[in-house]
Amino acid sequence: MYFLTSTSILSLALLSSKATAESCSTYTPSGFPYTRPIDRTQIISKGIICDSTTGPCLVDIGGYVTNTRTLNASASNPSPLYSLVSEAVGFGFNDTVTQFIGGNPDVAHPQTWPIPNGTAGYVGWTGNVRCTVGVLSGCEGDAAALEGVEVEACSPYENAGSLSGSIHEIATDREAAMAVVCNPANTTAAKEGNNTNSCSSEDEKTGDASRMQQASMVLLVCALGVVCFGFGGL
Repeated sequence: MYFLTSTSILSLALLSSKATAESCSTYTPSGFPYTRPIDRTQIISKGIICDSTTGPCLVDIGGYVTNTRTLNASASNPSPLYSLVSEAVGFGFNDTVTQFIGGNPDVAHPQTWPIPNGTAGYVGWTGNVRCTVGVLSGCEGDAAALEGVEVEACSPYENAGSLSGSIHEIATDREAAMAVVCNPANTTAAKEGNNTNSCSSEDEKTGDASRMQQASMVLLVCALGVVCFGFGGL
């Protein structure tokens, strides 16, 4: 019993040491916070080739997109650093945010986006982040290498209740457009924050749309059952 108790105490001490080892005591901003687009664009439509002669082609858009916090410093446990920076700049750092963009997640009423006549491509979403640049100090233990280092810490944020970002056309060649056979944002993987930019036709609409189809099927089966029982009672 004494051995088990000692081991438990030692484990807790090691965990406590690990939690506090990689942290600093001070963050000094180098300037005011700013916003910028992230480096990655998520595809939110199928590919389309517009050979219309009457005007632009409309492609259905929308789906689940993901944005996450970033820190350009190596840290096995960055959470204490994010907390330190947050206290200094006055805004929080969301770990990961996944949200439906591009209208209502109802397949019956999708939002559309115009693709100019004579072009090929698809539609993408590029998220925005709120950032701060500053210097870390009072760094000890595993974080000693961060002493005096200028870092950038960024976080996704909402604008008018929606995840901040921009929707835009991505022009490409016909072959690349044809390769996007489905909307990667309209999948279960995207809803789970997988950040994927590819899918197969079997993957598409496996999120909310799939449940809507399942619900419709249940209602249909119930209706048939009522009809069958009704006829059975005659």
